[in-house]
Amino acid sequence: MAAHGWQFLYGPTFITFSDIVLSFNGFDGRRNYNDNYAGGFFNITIKNNLNQIANFPRGLEITIETELGYSLANGVVTNIDFNDYPGNTGLSTATITCVDALSLLGKFQLKDFTGYIATDTITQAEKTNNSFTGFDIPNIQGTSGRSTASAVASYTGTVLNRLNLLVQTEKGLLFTGPFIDFKSRNQISNAPMSIAMTRNTVSPTTLKYQDFKRVAAGDNFYNQVTVQPQAVAEQQADNTASQTAYGVSGYAISTVDSTTTQALGLAYWLANMQGDPNTLRYEVTFTDVDNNADSFADFFKDYKVDQIAMLSLEWQAQGQSTAVVNTIIEGFNYSGNPSQTTVTVYLSPVEYYQYFILDDNIYGRLGGDGIVYNQPVITYDQSGWVYNDSNADDTASRLGW
Repeated sequence: MAAHGWQFLYGPTFITFSDIVLSFNGFDGRRNYNDNYAGGFFNITIKNNLNQIANFPRGLEITIETELGYSLANGVVTNIDFNDYPGNTGLSTATITCVDALSLLGKFQLKDFTGYIATDTITQAEKTNNSFTGFDIPNIQGTSGRSTASAVASYTGTVLNRLNLLVQTEKGLLFTGPFIDFKSRNQISNAPMSIAMTRNTVSPTTLKYQDFKRVAAGDNFYNQVTVQPQAVAEQQADNTASQTAYGVSGYAISTVDSTTTQALGLAYWLANMQGDPNTLRYEVTFTDVDNNADSFADFFKDYKVDQIAMLSLEWQAQGQSTAVVNTIIEGFNYSGNPSQTTVTVYLSPVEYYQYFILDDNIYGRLGGDGIVYNQPVITYDQSGWVYNDSNADDTASRLGW
């Protein structure tokens, strides 16, 4: 199979410079469910024997697209490294470093900002956009959040810091392109990608991986969770069954939950959802040359364009039967040259996002007795998490190469 034909474009008119690209690499998203977002980046090494780098000033927008026009990465130039061939002969090169919209949000410092009013998490995130701040900030957008964020009388700090607090409160995902898309928790696991990740099947609807790694819960194993909101008292929840079986493993997270009820509901959800040390996360590597051109391009279309994060993964431990699990994409890194593109995807178990929602086509529940906890219960409805002191049912939960 031929290597994928990436397109490299710059400027407002999307001028192609694919013919001078030698290699590229980058990172998008995050690696772990509990990580804060730090922002993504990518590097592109180009020929510079004729001072081609003069076309790439700081702040220039660059886009990498699949050969079918689907976005892989979008960012602005922040740095140039030169590798000049000694004696002014041979092939000199330059490496362009770009950062994405999330990284830029870490560079915008708000001072005494009064726009963060009490509202749902996504709406509060959108209050940072240009129409509210007057700054040329990458646009943040989304639908409605399922948690309410507390008001801030006067906020001083980076936009990214506030956005991370909102993500922790919502336990959602961020998708990064020219804009930031904030996905609420109930939008994440209700539709699968059009392709599946498999051990050895190559087709227009499957990707065969080259390398596979499964990782036990490790730092994601917690059965005692303290939620520390900025505006109300902190709340702690214990998964006593897990603590009896495995011992206590606790951590604290900072949020902007608006009420103690909401914060306690989040704490109980996290303590129960992360209370099994046998839960696995996955790191999967695949290449373009090992796969069908359609499925390779569709991976980026589904995730970056259509913002679908749920991926079906097939794996098999030696001597055991094949397992097929649903996973959620947290992020990925990538590298490429004219002969091959390699992608490593970081996957969380779908249980980390598996909220029970009435009428959901995958996790919906239309009847039955529901799930009963022998401890205080969190239920989920359109207003957010609800804590109940009595036992109850949880029924909602061109490279031209």
